[in-house]
Amino acid sequence: MVQQKESVLLSRWLAKFHRTDLQWKRVRLGEVAFPEEAKLYSVILRWCDAIFIKDGIVYIVEAKIRPDLGSIGQIEGYKELFPVTPEFKQYWNYDVEMIILSAYLDLNIAELCKKKGIIYEVWKPEDWY
Repeated sequence: MVQQKESVLLSRWLAKFHRTDLQWKRVRLGEVAFPEEAKLYSVILRWCDAIFIKDGIVYIVEAKIRPDLGSIGQIEGYKELFPVTPEFKQYWNYDVEMIILSAYLDLNIAELCKKKGIIYEVWKPEDWY
């Protein structure tokens, strides 16, 4: 249920604020030893919630209803995997920014994100349940 709510939050946020930006949702990051076997490895591969490109910057997004400490390591890992992901080779020389999108403010996470250079975006639709 939480994953569905996170997906709804992300989709609505992207539609409202990044409608015209080049974007991908549920993105596999990293490389596999044998591309023809990628489907077999899908459970161990890393998947970020979204990537979009705006003004020559790649933004990696992880959506959480209420982020925890693991969210920070997760998004940092995605940033490290981006420049070795073959599907994004044409964007490897772009600057990469990290965004944790959350429906609810967590002051501790906000402070940690600030220290680590992660954008902490708190937003929820007006009709959010």
